[in-house]
Amino acid sequence: MKEYIQITIVFAILLMVIPSIVFLGEHKAAAENDSSSVSESQQQDTDKVKIYFTGQKQVREFTMQEYTVGAVMAQMPADYEPAALQAQAVLAQTYAVYRINAEKASPTPALYGAVMSDDKTLYQSFFTPEQAKELYKDNYETAHKKVLDAVEAVKDKLLEYDGKPVMIAFHAVSDGFTRSAKDVWGQDIPYLTSVESKQDTALKQAQTKTEMTSGQFREKLGAKWSDISFTGDPMTWLNVAKTGEHGLVKEVTVCGKSIEASEFCEVLDLASQSFVFEITGDKFTFTCHGLGHLVGMSQYGANEMAKQGQSFEQILTHYFTGCKICENLPESS
Repeated sequence: MKEYIQITIVFAILLMVIPSIVFLGEHKAAAENDSSSVSESQQQDTDKVKIYFTGQKQVREFTMQEYTVGAVMAQMPADYEPAALQAQAVLAQTYAVYRINAEKASPTPALYGAVMSDDKTLYQSFFTPEQAKELYKDNYETAHKKVLDAVEAVKDKLLEYDGKPVMIAFHAVSDGFTRSAKDVWGQDIPYLTSVESKQDTALKQAQTKTEMTSGQFREKLGAKWSDISFTGDPMTWLNVAKTGEHGLVKEVTVCGKSIEASEFCEVLDLASQSFVFEITGDKFTFTCHGLGHLVGMSQYGANEMAKQGQSFEQILTHYFTGCKICENLPESS
């Protein structure tokens, strides 16, 4: 149990850095900057998933089942309830099909025929069996079987909106409400709206405090934005300039300079944009609620819904407004 708790913390940290670019647009990296000798291969079918491993400069092919198992093991603690794991599996399969269709429509040269890479700043996380064994250690066989059972239970099932696979989004835990893609990323996606996830507020670990001196505050932000002039009383340095749904911080000003809250939180390692702060003497204290970008499915909320007897379909249709579960979704033309 202690090891699983540690793994849960690892996943929460990983989910804090999931890139919004995954959901808002497909990154087209320039192949000219990659000296790899890997030759471009043929585009794959939707029952195969090709991943480009940047370190080895190699494309590896996985069956959809192998990919989904590796994705779920990289994205959600295996001790979560079966229905929560099934929901995560559906999201992983949906993401794979979404990426396959996107690459068929407009291939990314730097992927060399793959549909994603192991670059976690651009694409969803995936574990090879070796990587999963390194994380789970002695619990690997138990974790793998539980995830495999969940994946087999939702084989071929995808999440769709208006007949197309959705752009998936998920985070570790919300502050009681998820947020819309429009509020967080500025893009109106009809199925990524704000919904209630009140069970999340019971998780004490979802409230985190981050403290730093004014010198540390100045050093971290100054390294990112050299044009900030830190003058006067530190108590006047920081202000919240713009908020969104349920108090989400969208923009701050630091010594008069406007900064997007997402960048501000990244630089200061804050757990979410749902935060309040106080300045006492020489100390800045940030209290954050929730972990991650707060868009889409709350994994903790999904697990609590599963404990209450709700199915993976009920979980997904709660967090993704107007979406449906389908099977063998046809490829986009």
